[in-house]
Amino acid sequence: MSGPSETAVRRTFGALFLLTATLILCGVFMGLPTRYAVVDVSGGVLGGLLALTSVALLAGHARGKSLARVASYVTLVLGTIVIVLLSSSAGYLRGAYGPVGQGGALIFVFVIALVFPYTIALPAACLVWVGPRSRA
Repeated sequence: MSGPSETAVRRTFGALFLLTATLILCGVFMGLPTRYAVVDVSGGVLGGLLALTSVALLAGHARGKSLARVASYVTLVLGTIVIVLLSSSAGYLRGAYGPVGQGGALIFVFVIALVFPYTIALPAACLVWVGPRSRA
């Protein structure tokens, strides 16, 4: 029995990238109570890049895989930065404020658990599917 077809995998990653773009854009522009330029710009760029990638993958565009590779690398970098910053903040809250900061640290841990699948696991799986860049 053979594995899933190339078209099915491409459509799956396209749909998952569209879901991720929607979650990031809604989370940044609707979920955050205040505006901060660094978060707004990086969230907007990442959401737009993922949306563009999902359209290319779902449409079967020839550059879909290379665009998915770029989007995956950008998502991995920004996701790693977000997780490191959240982890550092959780550690600081717990260390500096003791039991009082434990609640805030726990919220950051929950946010990390929500962010990890979309910004680390999905792009890593996509990079495995895309494979190494050809030298040609």
